[in-house]
This record gives sequence, C-alpha cells and structure tokens, in this order.
Amino acid sequence: MRLWDDALAKRAVEDELVGHRRGLGVPGADTGWNGRRRALRSGTRLLPPRGDLLFGAVVMTVAVATAAALAVHHGLAWTAGCLVAAVAGATVAWWRVGPTPALLTAFGMYLADTVLGVAAAPVFLPLIVTFVAAVVIGRRWIAYVVLAAGYLVAVGVPVPGWSAPTVLSSAGLAAWFLVLAAGAEIVRVRRQARRARAAELASETEAHQEQALRRAGEERLRIARDLHDVLAHQLALITVQANAGLALLPRDPLATEQALIAIKDAGNAALGELRSVLDTLRAPTPNRPSPRISGTRDLAELLDAVRAAGLAVHAHTAGALPDLPTPVDQAAYRIVQEAVTNAIRHAGAGTRIELHLALRADQLEVTVTDDGAGSPGNRADGSGKGLPGMRERATALGGTLAAGPLPGGGYQVAAALPIREDATP
Repeated sequence: MRLWDDALAKRAVEDELVGHRRGLGVPGADTGWNGRRRALRSGTRLLPPRGDLLFGAVVMTVAVATAAALAVHHGLAWTAGCLVAAVAGATVAWWRVGPTPALLTAFGMYLADTVLGVAAAPVFLPLIVTFVAAVVIGRRWIAYVVLAAGYLVAVGVPVPGWSAPTVLSSAGLAAWFLVLAAGAEIVRVRRQARRARAAELASETEAHQEQALRRAGEERLRIARDLHDVLAHQLALITVQANAGLALLPRDPLATEQALIAIKDAGNAALGELRSVLDTLRAPTPNRPSPRISGTRDLAELLDAVRAAGLAVHAHTAGALPDLPTPVDQAAYRIVQEAVTNAIRHAGAGTRIELHLALRADQLEVTVTDDGAGSPGNRADGSGKGLPGMRERATALGGTLAAGPLPGGGYQVAAALPIREDATP
C-alpha cells in the first residue's frame, strides 16, 4: 500500500510540474484535453472532464432504468421518477468540479422523490458518490448536515412500497450511514496523506536540484582555481626564465641554454597538469591524479622548478607527513604552489624561500616565507587572483589563511587546515 501511495504521490508531483510548465508557456507543454482537464480540476471551469461526464452518463442510465423498473413494479407513473433519477444521476458528473453543489442537487432529487411519493432507491448511488466527494474535496460540514437530514427523512417520511421503519431498521440504517461516513473519512485522510507525500517529494526534488546546482558551482570554482594555480605558476616560471635568458644571452650562452631548458620543462609540466584538470571534465577519474603535499615527488618537483627559476628554497617538515584526507592534501599543495608563485612574480630570482609544514593537534600548518631580496629585472606581473584563491581553499576546508608583508622585508603566507575525513574541497 505504501508503494501505491508513493506512486500516486510521484504522479501528483509530475502533474504539478507539467502544470507549472503549461503556466509558463514552455514549448511542448500539453495544451490539449489533458491540459483542460487539469484546469477543470483547479476549479477554473464549470464543465467536468470527459471521464467524469462518461461516469455521470453511466450512473444516470442506471438510475433511470431502476426508476422505470420500480414504477412498473409498483404500478406508479414513471415519468416523474425517471426525470428525478436522470437529474440525480447527472449530478455525479460534477463530483470533482463541484462536489458540494452536486450533493445538494442529488439530495434535492431525493426530497423530490419523497414529495412525489415514488421510491427513492434510484438516487441512492448518486447520493453516496457525491457525499463522499463532498467530504473529501468539498465542504465537509455541509456533507454531514445532508447526511443527518437524509437520515431523518428516511426514518420519518414513509415511502410507497416500503414498510414503515422500525427501531431495528432505523438502527441498522444509522449503522450504514456511520459506515458511509467512516469510509468517506478514510478516503479523505488517505488523500491528504498522498498530497503531503507529493509535497514532500516535490520538496526533496527541489532540494536535490539545489544541491546539484551548488555542487556544480563548487566544482566550477575548484576547476577555475586549479587552472589558475597551474597556469599562473608555470607561466610565472616561464616568464622569469625568459627574462633571465634574454639578460644572459650576450655573455653566458650556457646559462641561456639552461634557462631555455627550464622553460621547456615548465611548459611540459603546465601541459601535463592542464590535461589532468581537463580530464576531470571528461571522466569521473582523471588519468593523472592531482598533486598532493604529502606526495614527496610532487613537492620535490615543485621546489626543483622554483630553484630552476633562480630562487633558493628550503623546506622544513616535522618528520614525514602522514596520509592526509585528499581535499586537505591537495589544497595544501595548491596553497604552497601559489605562495611560491607569488614569490617568483613579485620578488624574482635570488629570493630565499622558507617552507614549513607541521602537524599541530588536528590541523596542518603551512607557512611560506620569502625575504623579498630578488632581482627586480626578473619579476613577472600577476593577475591578482592568487591570494583570494588560496583563502577560498582554506575557508572551504574550515581553515584560515593569513598573508602579508613582513616588518623587515619579504612576505609570508600562513595557512591552518583542519584535518577531517569528511572535508570537501
């Protein structure tokens, strides 16, 4: 039964979404009979949908046939009874569009049968259908007033061809009326539960869509940061080496050759990391994993490239770094990469860089300091995106990052990254 309710709830969500598309005029939205049927359900029109009209026609036919048979059986005029039965049966078609008016009309036909002195049996089915509809989607209090009035008329007004009600038959009729009311209430409660489930599913769907959009935005930001870090670092190395090569070309061909080799290596490294970043857009698992601070080879390659650019780098770690959560490991590497890139850009060749990595309690501390004593002629311009990118990486992990010039000259970047297994980049 729960599966059936969930299926109905999902159908309700789909109907609501399709209806929303129609309201927005989305191309491809259904504007045919189904669209008009949903408009009828919302109460914007007076005519019932085709299925309800067919249902009403069937009930009306059965009611008229029953009235004619009873009239013949009791030797009564059948015209009035058949006319009342036809009207009562037709009201069933409006059980969805106007359940309360339909119930009142059917009850009026029941009273008409009583006044005319004909058997009211043909209007019982329309009364039951419209009563349940009024309880479920109409005005409940009117439905129960009609139910009580119908009981009083049934036990108090004699009907031709029917024996006078006794105490036992009156109690039995009351019991049947209570069963009818209980059944209508069960239908109403289940409908409310189904609608609540549909609203819950709609809310979950919206939440999933918002979460997907948020994740997509975070992934775009991560890719943008990675691209910036990769290109900025390697291009800064290339620029510094190119400036050095131009300066050394007239007097030191060997140093110029070394600068050109460093440019080639930096370009190849940039292409490799760029392919790694772009691979994440093509496949869930990249062919080349992103570099990590705990990867001895990754850190060594980064520092060797900086030394090749003419900077002196000294790394200090309090022992070997353990395996770190991937987001923390990669973020720490990118922060170090961007920090030394800034030193290359703004301090130039000849700068001394001190890198400190240490585990303190449950966080990784990363400190990059340069003395700012490089050669002005070998400096490269920056984009101004590096420091905000480093701070975004640290903040995304729940950490902090401080950066600024030192009193005696130079610059320092200090980051503290919490080590949590549930960290996300």
